[in-house]
Amino acid sequence: MPNITNYSPLIQSMFGGKRTSWGTESTLPGVFQFSQLNSSSIQSQLKAAGIDTGSKRYKAVIEQMKKTGCTGNMFTNVQSIKNLMKNYNSRGEFVDSDGLTGLIITDETGDNYKKIIDIPESSKDKMFEAVRDSFLHRNGMGDRKGDTEIFTDMYRQMKSDDRLSAGYTLRQYRSAYVQTFKSAIKGVDPTWDYGKVVPSDAINSITRESVESQLTQSGNTFVKRSSVSSSTLDIQVLLLPIFFDLKLF
Repeated sequence: MPNITNYSPLIQSMFGGKRTSWGTESTLPGVFQFSQLNSSSIQSQLKAAGIDTGSKRYKAVIEQMKKTGCTGNMFTNVQSIKNLMKNYNSRGEFVDSDGLTGLIITDETGDNYKKIIDIPESSKDKMFEAVRDSFLHRNGMGDRKGDTEIFTDMYRQMKSDDRLSAGYTLRQYRSAYVQTFKSAIKGVDPTWDYGKVVPSDAINSITRESVESQLTQSGNTFVKRSSVSSSTLDIQVLLLPIFFDLKLF
């Protein structure tokens, strides 16, 4: 039978508590069951700690705690709530490690952010060059760090409310660039796959302008114009998995 050590006395001593139970009458300072959050005693503790329980920052934290499973008899404490509030601004928006807001998908945003909007030309230039470089120097293998930097730089140029849509739009352009390079290479070497040496002459003539001139918007994505008729749409740009863009998270 495995040896089980009871660490509750140690934990209590760290908090200055006296009981061996974390029940509702526990003397652990600031610790309470989430179901007690709206009680007058807990609200008084929160306010005494300098927490404005009527602020959007506080309400955003509580909603996020609920979504992540902190409910009913689960325990939390005043200091944890206060610490979490540092991650939100006065409008109740989450502020990420880069100091950016508007990059969290919520119940309110849903899929509404999935639309094509105007984004900086410099961002499209940088993404095209990054994709081109990946084929020329890494045989089609991407650079997650470099791509993330491009997205972050673009987000700084966009309004908070437009950042999710801007990220979505840039991913559509990236998919179009990738698909164009891949198709050109396959035209020279049908057996080519990621990681295999790229025939340089297959992609030398590809420019950002040549790619985008063949695209037209259809709903919330891009499609490629038919080489036979400019009014016919025949190939939908593939939505390639983009695992490097962690801010959609």
